[in-house]
Amino acid sequence: MKISAIARLMAAAALLAGAAAAHAEAAYPDRPIRMIIPYAPGGSLDPIGRVLGEELSRRLQQPVVVENVAGASGMLGANRVAKANPDGYTLLIGITSNVSLAPLVTPQAQYQAADFDAISMVGTSGLVLVARPDLPVSDLAGALALARQKPGSLSYGIPGTGSLYHLAMEALKSDTGTDIVAVPYKGAGQASIDLMGGQIDLALLGLPAMLPHIANHKMKALAVMSRNRDVGDKNIPSASETAGLEGIDYDIWTGVFAPKGTPEPVRQRLHQEIQAILQSPEVIEGYRKMGVEVAPPQTLAQFSAFIAGQTDKLKSDIGRTRFNPGS
Repeated sequence: MKISAIARLMAAAALLAGAAAAHAEAAYPDRPIRMIIPYAPGGSLDPIGRVLGEELSRRLQQPVVVENVAGASGMLGANRVAKANPDGYTLLIGITSNVSLAPLVTPQAQYQAADFDAISMVGTSGLVLVARPDLPVSDLAGALALARQKPGSLSYGIPGTGSLYHLAMEALKSDTGTDIVAVPYKGAGQASIDLMGGQIDLALLGLPAMLPHIANHKMKALAVMSRNRDVGDKNIPSASETAGLEGIDYDIWTGVFAPKGTPEPVRQRLHQEIQAILQSPEVIEGYRKMGVEVAPPQTLAQFSAFIAGQTDKLKSDIGRTRFNPGS
């Protein structure tokens, strides 16, 4: 009798707990949501996250508080989200470098891409290979030919060692058998200044911020690194149009992530609302002006598969190049 009574009590408690959890999920959200941008205010990711946070707040009828948690090249904020309670009230605006690449190359990350639930892709922005204005080349093929003629004599600037920019350039060098010396910078600003001043020969940088300098002929745009030409400037060729680089495909994707284990109803609600936001013509145009091409509609499963595939690709690229985050 005692055992039976205890069993009934345990069953009742389980049912109550399940009902409480279901009610909490059905009521989601019933308090403010924190959306972490893992970089300092004023960066290119800031306006992307703030537009999304404002629109999401309006649709969910709850405040979405955007918080900048900068440090360790985006890993500090990403790690905070990975370790947060998986209840849907802490979200990450993540990009290629901090979600997929960083955990593959540095133990500082303390997380893996698999430690997040992928909620929704937001969009992509391009990487552009630019040359100093007086470099005697007019396209990527010419720059590679010059590099082969004078191995180790050309230099390229990148914003940070161990970054996606770094890996993409090392993959390009590996695919073309060229020797171009890496010059890492703390940010794109100084790299672009040194390129325009002739201190370095080439640089791989974010396309949106470089478009004014390209238009003013302060630097030459040789190629974007995505498979297709970028929405930012369709006149700039893709690197994949150059012989030997047909398979190259790098851009910066941005997405929304939650801690692993976030309940499916919560993930579905967030996903549906973000997908609706991204179909707004005003949001699409606003992001395009930021140099972001909004992602086409996709399911939760499709976005999760995309992140897993991207992470595997980066891991493969690290293995086949001389990519050394410590150099």
